[in-house]
Amino acid sequence: MIESCSKKRMVIAIACLIGLSVLVLIIENKLAPSDTRPHTHTTAHPNTTLKDLCWMREETDILEECQPCSDLEVKSASPPICRSARYRQKVKCKISGEVYKQCDRVVWLEERYFWIFEAITATVGVVAGLATVARQRVLDHRILQRIQRQVAAGV
Repeated sequence: MIESCSKKRMVIAIACLIGLSVLVLIIENKLAPSDTRPHTHTTAHPNTTLKDLCWMREETDILEECQPCSDLEVKSASPPICRSARYRQKVKCKISGEVYKQCDRVVWLEERYFWIFEAITATVGVVAGLATVARQRVLDHRILQRIQRQVAAGV
């Protein structure tokens, strides 16, 4: 069935699919919840002080975006939140000062993973497209040879 489509129809169909994909990404970005909500969960460690949890009861300003804890920070437990969490975010409480709090996701890391996925998908798509073009040329060549043989045989 797809073999009977003209190039013009195929290009239009591909353009529609690309447009639909972009539209879905835009809508999903608008509807996805942001990570600016206050976190109400914490895995309090025995050495956690009230100052470390000030972000739960005071107004805060975000000083640094969510970052993964390095191996050194995990081993040395400096900041203390890295002992129990994979990601940390530096915030400034209005009264208590600067502290680190646990966060759920690293935006730049997720964006990097997304673009890696997109690059792999695009590469696979290009390779599949090239394979399709090569296969079509082989089939066209076989049909042309068959027609030439039939014409040469006088049929």
